[in-house]
Amino acid sequence: MSARKRVIQALNHEEPDRIPLFCQIIMPGFQRELLNFWGDSYTRDRKFKLSYRDFNLEYKLGFDMAWNFDSFPTFISQKHMQEFPLPKLPDNNKFIDYNGRIFLKQDNDDMGIAYYLRNYIDTEEKADYFHDTYFAIEWEEAPDFAKNINKRLRKFPTEDFVPCCHIEPILEPLWQGLGLGLLIKLIRKKRSKIKHYIELRTKKLITAAKLNAETDFDVFFMCDDTALKNTTMLNPKYHRELIIPAYKQAVQILRKAGKYVCFHSDGFTEPYFDGLVEAGFSAVESLEPMAGMNLKHLKEVYGDKLCLIGNIDVSQLLPYGTKDEVVNAVKKCISDAGKGGGYMLSACTDITNSCKLENVLTMISAAKKYGEYPL
Repeated sequence: MSARKRVIQALNHEEPDRIPLFCQIIMPGFQRELLNFWGDSYTRDRKFKLSYRDFNLEYKLGFDMAWNFDSFPTFISQKHMQEFPLPKLPDNNKFIDYNGRIFLKQDNDDMGIAYYLRNYIDTEEKADYFHDTYFAIEWEEAPDFAKNINKRLRKFPTEDFVPCCHIEPILEPLWQGLGLGLLIKLIRKKRSKIKHYIELRTKKLITAAKLNAETDFDVFFMCDDTALKNTTMLNPKYHRELIIPAYKQAVQILRKAGKYVCFHSDGFTEPYFDGLVEAGFSAVESLEPMAGMNLKHLKEVYGDKLCLIGNIDVSQLLPYGTKDEVVNAVKKCISDAGKGGGYMLSACTDITNSCKLENVLTMISAAKKYGEYPL
């Protein structure tokens, strides 16, 4: 069975030939270890490169689907940014983006070129300025966006491997720009202001969803990290009132075009699930076990509504566990969620630099050995 058919059947809650394998990102340090392990036996196939994203390692490892990230079709014009430049910080190694987030530049192959430090916006006035200046505008559309994406996809063997397209999140960039303190304060005391910020962001999201719906991608991800260990960042009541309507508008556009949309967040996300179902998401990914995500329980309660993706621990099991422990964890995930389809096995985050090579290889081989249908 092709990878595409296997993934689609799982998303449709059908039993394919085996449980599909999903991968977020393989971090650079692990990539180097893997390449050293394979040595001269590894050859790169140009077909498995999509724009800047190279899926050769994921494909050779045996995964069926992975993140892509090359899918943001709107942008602020250069002229507008010249007229309204972002604030500068005294430290040239730090910069602010249009969400009001402070990033630290770094020259680190293992960790990327920059990472989020903290919020820049700390007052209502700053929040108003950023949203009025960078969101209450007509964003430019990338010319021939879908046409150019589809041209590249025609050269990619999407039957053999499924690259996922991404749509922009709502809540993560909002809380990172404002900080959780100001966000919660405004939700409680000035709800209309937060609704306005979200409406501006939703308008941009809807435009992007319409453009992405014209592409030939089958599977989309909204990565909106908004949970912690054993709790959510936002009260689920507020999340359903404020965020779910925004999600729903974008998801329905993509669903009408025959696409599947998956939600991603680390942490304890179960309290959001009813809202995610309402919004029309096809699947939920990460299902971090160390954050309290019980896969068997989730399958029993939501298995007929959401395809479940993930649940193999990356904080302890893959870095420090034994091969037998990895096999047992894989078998448990398959037992807890595999019956009837609607499950894809995956590490619950990126395959990090701290993961043990033999454990990742064991995870993949065990999933293929024990995940064949009928179980």
